[in-house]
Amino acid sequence: MKHTLTLTRWHKVAERINAALKEREARMVAAFTGATISPWNKEGVEQKVAVMAARGKADLALVEQGSAAVAAIRSALARSNAELGIAARLAEVEAANRRIGPESEPSWGRRDPPRITLQVADAALLAELASKLAREQARSHALLDEIADLNREKLELDVASELHEIAGLAA
Repeated sequence: MKHTLTLTRWHKVAERINAALKEREARMVAAFTGATISPWNKEGVEQKVAVMAARGKADLALVEQGSAAVAAIRSALARSNAELGIAARLAEVEAANRRIGPESEPSWGRRDPPRITLQVADAALLAELASKLAREQARSHALLDEIADLNREKLELDVASELHEIAGLAA
C-alpha cells in the first residue's frame, strides 16, 4: 500500500521497523536455536515445537520483508535529501559547528607541570572572533531551520501491509 509522508516521518517509520525487527530477530533465533525440552513435561512437545517453528518462520519472513522496506525507505530518503540539498546543508552545519567550537588543548593528565595561561589576543581580535562566532551560529541555525523545512517535503512509498502495524502506519 502506498503512503505519502514527510521525510521526517519516513525516518521515524524506518526507526520503528528496525526496532521491531530487532525484537523479531531475537525471537526467531530463540525459536530456531534455543528451544529446550523439559524431561518433566514431554506431553505435546511435538505440537509446541511445530508452533515455535511456524512462529520462527513467520518472524523470518517479516524480518526479510522489513529489512527490504527499510532499505527502500533509506534509499528514497537519500535521493530526496540529495535532490533537496539537505546533505549539503548538513555538511555546512557541521563545518560551521566545527568553526564555532574549535577543540581545546589536549590534556596530558594529572602530572602536568604547573602552567600560567596568558591571553595574547588583544580586544580587537577578541571582538572580531566574537562577531565571527555570532555569524557562524546564526548561519548554523538558519541552515538547521532550512533542513527542518525541507524535511516537511512529502514522499510517496509503497509499504507492505504486513509491516503497517510495526511501522505505525494506518492501513
